Amino acid sequence: MFRSSHLSTTRLALAALVLGVALFAFGGDALAQHDDHGDAHATEQATDAHATEAAHGEEHAEGEHGGGHSSIPHLQNLLIGWIAPLLPEAVAQGLEEYLNPIYSLGVALLLAAFFIGLSKKLSARYPGRAQMAVEMVFGGLFGLFEAIIGPTARRYTPFLGTLFVFILVNNLVGMLPLGHAATSSFSQTTFALGLLTFLYVQGIAIKENGIGGYLHHLAGSPKTAMDWGFSVLLFPLHVLGELIKPLSLGLRLFGNIFGEETLVATMVILGYLLMKAVGGIVLAGDSAVWGFLPGIPLQLPFYFLGLLSSTIQALVFTLLSTVYIALFLPHGDHGHAEEAHGH
Repeated sequence: MFRSSHLSTTRLALAALVLGVALFAFGGDALAQHDDHGDAHATEQATDAHATEAAHGEEHAEGEHGGGHSSIPHLQNLLIGWIAPLLPEAVAQGLEEYLNPIYSLGVALLLAAFFIGLSKKLSARYPGRAQMAVEMVFGGLFGLFEAIIGPTARRYTPFLGTLFVFILVNNLVGMLPLGHAATSSFSQTTFALGLLTFLYVQGIAIKENGIGGYLHHLAGSPKTAMDWGFSVLLFPLHVLGELIKPLSLGLRLFGNIFGEETLVATMVILGYLLMKAVGGIVLAGDSAVWGFLPGIPLQLPFYFLGLLSSTIQALVFTLLSTVYIALFLPHGDHGHAEEAHGH
């Protein structure tokens, strides 16, 4: 047994990887309870039902509580699969209803604790690994923001950088054993992020242009009499376009992360069922062992795809928000960016 003080970073990472593979390979099937009704056919059906439910976790339709389960598979998470069964039924239902806000709050608290702790160790002469990693990430993001917005990008980097990190970590939490991506919920997470970005952009637009300049921009920035005539048509279209932006941002992020989680959960179930089929042939009907066979880890290749997709979706959300800001800034504030975005 290695003491934690003697474990190297490599060993800790390896231990976490092994634990994650084991949990996802089993898919929670070892937790399934098999009913014995004395009938072989009934026993097999019960085994199938419990194994599938354990692999799915506590799957439910968003907005449906106390009713039937949805047909969309989800992996078991810590809050619903492990903590909720230990609590009274009313409290457990509340946890299920607020699953996404609780995980979002947990991510926010962890990020806050990390950056507060890091701020106390900052050093210009002898930066640590964590400081260099954070500086590299935010330095790269600032370079992207500056290329789009221009010299004033530093004003908006705190919001945009925080948005990127928050979305990215929420996406990645869904790939951890017993984790859950709050960004797989549209009504409770991604729409709220889109609405927050919408309000932030509109506030910047009014601050930088004034009410008159803001309305003038929505009218298409008319200059000639013909432009003013067309502004009657362009104004409602631009207003509608602004109102659609938070929906499009939220739906894009939700669809990709929800699909990613569903794909991984489906591979977990398929891996278990394939192993069960093989076990049924090899073990010659010894059904007592079937429920404890680890599933074939078919989901492992999709973790690499998930890492890429999670990062890309966080970056896309942030860059689109950056473009929305740039489009409302006065022309001199973002220089050549206006040509790149047709402003």
